[in-house]
Amino acid sequence: MKKKSTIHKRIRVNKGIGKEPENVTQQCCYMRYLSTRSDDGTPIRLARWNEEGKRDLLIVHGFSEHIGRYHHIGEFFAEQGWRVTAMELRGHGKSGGKKGHVEKWIHFFEDLQSAMGTVGRPMALVGHSLGGLISLWSMMFPLSPEIRCVALSNPLLGLVDTPSKRRVVFAKIMARIVPRMIISRESSPELLSRDQQVVEAFKNDPMVCSDVTVRLGQQTFEALQTVHDYAPKYNYPLRLMLGGADRVCCPIRSQEFAAKYGGNIDTVVYQQCFHELFNELEKEQILKETNRWLIDHF
Repeated sequence: MKKKSTIHKRIRVNKGIGKEPENVTQQCCYMRYLSTRSDDGTPIRLARWNEEGKRDLLIVHGFSEHIGRYHHIGEFFAEQGWRVTAMELRGHGKSGGKKGHVEKWIHFFEDLQSAMGTVGRPMALVGHSLGGLISLWSMMFPLSPEIRCVALSNPLLGLVDTPSKRRVVFAKIMARIVPRMIISRESSPELLSRDQQVVEAFKNDPMVCSDVTVRLGQQTFEALQTVHDYAPKYNYPLRLMLGGADRVCCPIRSQEFAAKYGGNIDTVVYQQCFHELFNELEKEQILKETNRWLIDHF
């Protein structure tokens, strides 16, 4: 890990611009698919923009997602000079593994490390929701190549709809008995963004899978507890971006994590925004601010 930086905590509240922007990039950056394998042989699909970029950025998506939902983000950062790589976690998109399932949480770490090996150079890490939690959990361990800085969008550090203690105990028991049992989960795309085009696209996306197995639920709950406990020991420069109106991941739990974070952290609250900051009405503003921060800390 990098040498511990001077502790810097800053919280800024952005009220948003309230108007949907035009496309943030011109559709001119060529994208190609790559593939790698995780430690257990599971195929992991990746996408790459701007092979000639001088700085590297790796994107880790959220639960139920796939690379296709990140094209505009990859194109934006590519046009800013980054060589961009996006990965699909196991159980998502066209990567291998049962949909909505992981046997052991460490497999997500191995997926991420395999993607990092494909990048092959020092990089910035951008994660959203589940991808943010996986990034933070992985940052507890030595990673290669080097991570220079990290920007996370509404990482999964707690749910607004917190499961009861009884349900947590039940999930822990069932994860041992029938780990692949699907937990009943109602998808609420309206909670993702205030942009109705994003909501409708999500509803009609055949590659979105909202299944959650009891093992994935149990492993996720344990992982977020571990990350909260580890917070004072982190030393990566971190930009923590929160939607003040996020009704999926709990902004309060994220701010509790930020208060304990051991390294250089810049916490930014976009007060009006829902869960998917890079798909919100203010996405152009958010992407530009994220890019400036990443360049400054790379």
